[in-house]
Amino acid sequence: MKFLRLLTAILLLIELNMISAFAGEPHPTADYNPTADYGRPQIAESYTPFLENSMETDHFVLKWTSKSSHSADNIKDPQIIKDTAGYLETAWAKYTELFGRHPYTAPGKDRIEVLFHDIDAYGYADPPDGPIQFNSAAWVDKNTRGIRRPTSAHELFHKLQYAYGFKTKWLPKTPYRWFSEGTAAWSEVYVWGMVSRTCKLDELFKDTDMELEEAEDTAMPFWIYFVQGNQEHPNHELMRKFFEACERLQDENLALKEVVEETYGPADQFFKKFASERKSGFWSDPCDTPYRCITGPEGQDLVKEVRDLQRKWNANSRRTIF
Repeated sequence: MKFLRLLTAILLLIELNMISAFAGEPHPTADYNPTADYGRPQIAESYTPFLENSMETDHFVLKWTSKSSHSADNIKDPQIIKDTAGYLETAWAKYTELFGRHPYTAPGKDRIEVLFHDIDAYGYADPPDGPIQFNSAAWVDKNTRGIRRPTSAHELFHKLQYAYGFKTKWLPKTPYRWFSEGTAAWSEVYVWGMVSRTCKLDELFKDTDMELEEAEDTAMPFWIYFVQGNQEHPNHELMRKFFEACERLQDENLALKEVVEETYGPADQFFKKFASERKSGFWSDPCDTPYRCITGPEGQDLVKEVRDLQRKWNANSRRTIF
């Protein structure tokens, strides 16, 4: 089964040299370029306009402009900034409560810098010592305002990953975005019960041949399954144990294998069961919030969408058999 290739890699403990170039690799939450000027410097070139406005909270310094000559940089309503500060502080509180440590802050700083300007993604939080960056145009656009909460949680979660040594003390082995982006996508649901893009939840069910290591942020349902979020009572402590194992072993593959086997038994059986439920009945049982009803950025119930999709598949399978 294609899906089990990741497990095979874990069990073989492939010894690869860590590639330092990954340290600055971008992980944008989503593209957003409705009126992009493609000749303009983007994230990789570290373009930032002058940001004359700032707001401080307990853990963040938020900076924005309303005077840039490039209109997509501008945010004229300070309430948008105030609301986002609240979203970030809410996520900070939930992370520190579950994980027992705070997100990574750059050496010598006691707050995380948050910049709003025109970037080619909803959000961005790489490299570890750099700021969190949000797309001003997407934040202002009424059609995309639903991405503010989940994107805030997502980018701050990358800072939590860095607090466990990811990219600060150890570097991942490719492919790894099923881990880095997948757990950050999970955090959107953990904090807000919603996602910034519908594909983060439904793509893995629509394309059941997609391998986990190819999934990136669409690997999120796997992490819901890992913490038993599709069952009656989730076990979020497993995510904390997983990141503690990542820090100790400095390898996300070995860490996952260890926690799975301690919690569920043989890893191959765990992966096989997930592969089966992914095709037939992932949310067949009642579950607690925030996994009972996960909404997309426009408010649609994506759990209902997946359930309806799987009911149709199961009905078609029965007709084919008989």
